[in-house]
Amino acid sequence: MGKLFFPKMAAGNLVRNRRFVFPYLLTGIITVAMFYNITFLAWHQEIRNMPGGDTIPAIMYLGTIVVGIFSIIFLLYTNSFLIKRRHKEIGLYNILGMSKRHIAVVLLWETLYTCLVTIVGGILLGILLSKLLLLLLYKILFFTVQFGFSVNFTSVAVTAALFAGIYLVALMRNLLHVSLSKPVELLRGGNVGEKEPKTKVLLTIVGLITLGAGYYIAITTESPLDALMLFFLAVILVIVGTYCLFTAGSIAFLKAMKKRKNYYYQAKHFIGVSGMLYRMKQNAVGLSNICILSTMVLVMLSTCVCMYLGVGDVLNAMYPHDITLSQSWVESEGPSKEECRETVLTLAQQHGLRPTKTQEVDILRMMNTTAEGSNLSTTTRDDHLGDLVYTEVMTADSYTQITGTPLSLGENEAAIYTTENDGTWHEVTLFGKSFSIAAWLPESPTGKHSAYSDREMILVVPDASTLEEVFQLQLQDESLSSNVYWEFSLDFDGAEKESVEALYKDIRQMTFETEGNYMVSCRPAQESEFYSMYGGLLFLGSFLGALFLMATVLIIYYKQISEGYEDKARFAIMEKVGMSQQQIRSAIRSQVRAVFFLPLLGAMIHLLAAFKMITKLMSALNLTNVSLFALCCLGTVVVFGMGYFIIYHLTARTYYKIVR
Repeated sequence: MGKLFFPKMAAGNLVRNRRFVFPYLLTGIITVAMFYNITFLAWHQEIRNMPGGDTIPAIMYLGTIVVGIFSIIFLLYTNSFLIKRRHKEIGLYNILGMSKRHIAVVLLWETLYTCLVTIVGGILLGILLSKLLLLLLYKILFFTVQFGFSVNFTSVAVTAALFAGIYLVALMRNLLHVSLSKPVELLRGGNVGEKEPKTKVLLTIVGLITLGAGYYIAITTESPLDALMLFFLAVILVIVGTYCLFTAGSIAFLKAMKKRKNYYYQAKHFIGVSGMLYRMKQNAVGLSNICILSTMVLVMLSTCVCMYLGVGDVLNAMYPHDITLSQSWVESEGPSKEECRETVLTLAQQHGLRPTKTQEVDILRMMNTTAEGSNLSTTTRDDHLGDLVYTEVMTADSYTQITGTPLSLGENEAAIYTTENDGTWHEVTLFGKSFSIAAWLPESPTGKHSAYSDREMILVVPDASTLEEVFQLQLQDESLSSNVYWEFSLDFDGAEKESVEALYKDIRQMTFETEGNYMVSCRPAQESEFYSMYGGLLFLGSFLGALFLMATVLIIYYKQISEGYEDKARFAIMEKVGMSQQQIRSAIRSQVRAVFFLPLLGAMIHLLAAFKMITKLMSALNLTNVSLFALCCLGTVVVFGMGYFIIYHLTARTYYKIVR
C-alpha cells in the first residue's frame, strides 16, 4: 500500500457518506463558531469597561461552561450515530482483508480531516460573526457601538484545544467499538434493534412516577424560595420521566393500540403502529432528546424575553424613587433624621437639582409566622422559610405619604392588607399586642415583597409611638431578624441621569464618612446594571436557544434518514404484495407525523406544567407580571412551532425520497 492510500481512502469515505457526514461537519463548524464567540464575549475588554461591565462577563462565563458541556455531549452523541450507520461498511472492509489496525488508521485520518475542517472553519466563521454578535449585544443593552475589529487569540487557543479533545475522545470510542466488535456483528449492525421490543412495565411505572412527581412539584410549589430549591429536582425528575416514557411507555401504548383490532387492522394504522413499534427502542432516545431540547428552548427563550421586557417593572418595584436614603433605628448613632434630610437637600441644590417630590416614612420590616389565625408570632430557627409571612408595619402618616390617601386610626386600631385572609378577621395580634381592624386595604401600599415568600401582611398603626412599641416587643425575640427604617426618598422628574447619579455618589460618600447604619439606592444608577444583567441573559438565552435548536434539527435529520433507509425495503415489499402507492404514502405521512410531532407535544406539556414554578422563580427577582410571561410563552411556542413545522417538511421530503 502506498503512503497516500489511507488518507485517500479516508477522504473518499467522507465524500461517499456525505449525506451523513456533511450535516455533522456543518454542525461542528457552527458549534465551534458559537463556542469561540461566547468565550470572545466573556473575555472582551470593551465589555468590561461598560456600565455594568462586571455582570456581562459573569453571564458569558456561565454560557461558556454550558456551551462547552453541550458541545462534548452533542458531538459525541452524533459521532455514535455516524459510526453505527457505518457498521456494514467497516465490517465489509474487515471481511475483504483489512485488519483492525488498518481500519483504525482510516478512522484516524477521517477524524483528522473532520477535526481540521470543523475547527479551522468554525474559528474563521466565529471571527467573522464576532463583531456582529458584539453589535447585537450592544443593541440589546442600549450601549454605544464601538468601531473596530479584533481577534481574541486566547479564545482561539481554548476553542481549538477543547474541540481537538472532543474529536480525540470520539476517535478513541470508535476504535474501541471496532476493536471489540466481530466482523459478522458489524455486517448485521444495521439490523440490530429491529426485533419487536418487550413491554417494560417497571420502566413505564418509573416513568409515570418520576414525571408525575416532577409535575406535582412544579404545580404545587407556592413559595419562591421553595421553587428555587426544588426547581432542579423537578427538572431531573421530568427528564428521567421523559426518557422512561419515550422508551417504555411509548412501547406499552403502541402495543395497546395493536390490541385494538378495529383500529390496528387498517392499512395506514397497521403500517404506522407496527413500523414505530419495532424500531421504538432505538428511536426513543432520539425522540426524548428532541423533546428535552425543545423544552429547554421554549423555557429559556420565553423566560429571558419576559425578564428583558419586564425590566422596567422590576426597576419600579425595587426602586420606586430616584434616590432613597434609609437609616436604621438600630445602631443609628450618626446624624438625626432632620440633619440627614437637610444634608441631602443641600447636596441636591449644589448639583442644581430640585426634587419634584419627597417622601419620608418609618417602616418596620420582618418575617413572621401565623400561629393561630390572626395571631402573629415571631419566627423560630426551625420554621420553614416557605411558610413565613413577609410583614411591614408603618404609621398612618407614612401610609398617607406613600399613597396620597388620608387614613385616620384611633388608639389600638389598625388598617391591614394581607394575603392570609379575605376580610373576615376582626382583630390582629402582633407579639401579644392586639389591634382591632378598622379598615381593609385594597392593595399593598409599598408594592414590595420578599424573595422568600409570596405571603405578605401590611399593618398600618396610628402613630410613631405605637410603631416603637411594636418594635420593642419584637426585639425580645433574638431569633427574629427585623428592623425599623427611616426612609427619605426624592424624585427628580425630567432631571438628567448623570446629575442624579452624581448626587447619589455624593450621598453615598456622606454616609461613608458618618457613623450609623445607612443604605442608599438610586434607580438611574441601577438601570444600566439591570439592563446589563437582563440583556445579557436574553442574549445568552437566545444564543443557547439557537444552539439547542441546531442540535434538535440535526437529531431530527439523522432520525429521518435512518428511518428512511430502514423503511425503504419494507415499503417495497408492501407494494409488491398489493398495497397501492396512495396507501403507502398515506401510511408514511401518518407514521412520520405521529413520531415527529410527539416530542413537540411533550415539550409544550412540560412548559405548561413548569409555568407556575417559573413565575415563582421570577417573582423572587421582583418580576410578578404573570400575564407578560404567559404572552412570552405563547409567542415562543408559536414561533418555535412554525420553525419546527418547516423542519418537518424539509426532513420529511428527504425521508420520502429515500423511501420511494
